[in-house]
Amino acid sequence: MNESCSSQIQVKALLSVRTLWLKQCVVSMSLGTAAILLTACGGGSDGGGGTLSGGGDSDGWKAGVYKSADNFENYCAAPRSGASNITGIPFPDKRGSALQEKNFLRSWSYETYLWFEDLPDLNPSSALTPQEYFLRLVSDKKTASGSFKDNFHWFEPTENEEAWSAGISYGYGLNLKIDWDAPLTIHVAYTDNGSPAAAKGIKRGTKIIAIDGQSVTTLNTDILVDALRPPRINAVHEFELQEPGAVGTRKVTLESASLPTESVSIAKSITHNGSKVAYLQFNTFIPDAQDQWVTAVNALNAAGVSDLVLDLRYNGGGYISVAAQVGHMIAGANTTNKVFYQNVANSKMPKEQPWAFLDTGLYGLNKSLTLPTLNLQRVYVLATGGTCSASELVINSLRGIGVDVYLIGDTTCGKPYGFLPQPNCGTTYYTIQFKAINAKGFGEYSDGFIPSSSDNGLDKIKGCKVADDLAHELGDPNEALLAAALQLRATGTCPTTATGRQQKLSEDENTGEFMQPETRKLLILDR
Repeated sequence: MNESCSSQIQVKALLSVRTLWLKQCVVSMSLGTAAILLTACGGGSDGGGGTLSGGGDSDGWKAGVYKSADNFENYCAAPRSGASNITGIPFPDKRGSALQEKNFLRSWSYETYLWFEDLPDLNPSSALTPQEYFLRLVSDKKTASGSFKDNFHWFEPTENEEAWSAGISYGYGLNLKIDWDAPLTIHVAYTDNGSPAAAKGIKRGTKIIAIDGQSVTTLNTDILVDALRPPRINAVHEFELQEPGAVGTRKVTLESASLPTESVSIAKSITHNGSKVAYLQFNTFIPDAQDQWVTAVNALNAAGVSDLVLDLRYNGGGYISVAAQVGHMIAGANTTNKVFYQNVANSKMPKEQPWAFLDTGLYGLNKSLTLPTLNLQRVYVLATGGTCSASELVINSLRGIGVDVYLIGDTTCGKPYGFLPQPNCGTTYYTIQFKAINAKGFGEYSDGFIPSSSDNGLDKIKGCKVADDLAHELGDPNEALLAAALQLRATGTCPTTATGRQQKLSEDENTGEFMQPETRKLLILDR
């Protein structure tokens, strides 16, 4: 690899890491039910199991020749012993080498990567770690808009992926928006119910001024990230906060805890223009979301709602199976015998049958039971650049069967691609392996879905472009995105101006991005 190419990859990796909280090494989407969701080699020994050679020649690598990834899978430089603390499944690791780990990544990428013909064939005998080597196994081609074709290539510790899938997280219950441009600013997007942050009365729109007595603008990045997203329980930090509209500040001490993931934060009925409208804040497509949706839909049906405002503004995605269930619980009879999505993989992978919407429980309390539905013909979706992957899949799939979708907020993240997460030797790798298209054959929204004055049937969706409003709590009918959705529903028009308070906040907070690990921007194939 030449120096220019290497530098380009390093820059891409750095930007991805920053967006993901820098420390969480690089959302997968999910489609279905069963998750599809270091020492150098020394001497002549390969540490057991298969030859080291990727191609069969004496130095262990021959360009363009690939052995099956099965020859190298689970042969590890530092094999784990015992079983996962989260799943209880014994580790499959066998004594091996870093070279075998890299040979596995090389062959697995060539076999499954959507754009395998774009991959560089790099000698795995280099001094790179397996993770560094993996970051280079990516297409450097660009789209027509000039952005990289593949902006979603990363890895994370397998225990992190297992914890997320199980609905376990560590922290204070703070969900943040951050603007990295100088001077760095951090605001609270929302707090999780029942969390340490909620117990201290921290509200949406609150600005974090300092941590442990030091301004966030001068904190070392590693220290800042560790304080904001502690990877453990019992981490204690003092935060200096400025509440929305306040002149002064206050200090609170927060201690991190193990928190259940709150997929559905708010589900309520709003009376507007003479009828009842459902508002549902949905944060992530994990298995636990199924039962939370069932509870919400039953309550909303009991309230007699006739429309739905679905808040996906901070939802980075998750399991495709859950997305297929959500689509059914929204549209009901409209989804019967309809295609939810079609998986388009590379030419080496077997062609799959189209996926149907799912009307049956797959997890938890409602496993094998018929799911309830709102049975709606239209839905109003609140979105931002944090609306990604499985969230976009729901939007695209509902449009594919003729359900009217309205988009309020900002352009979505643009991720029509998904993964089959691959654990190996304690690291789970995500490389794009398929593209999702809807029943009409459309799936090219790599630059995001765009709120527009009209719907072109493709990437432009009728709706309203509105800035995220941190001046009001989520679910407040006066919050800008929700207010715009209610107005669009009632009059067919979009708001023309923001309130003075909202405008002031827009100039400050709304320039930031919602902070979530890239590994939570997911479309995970799981069935």
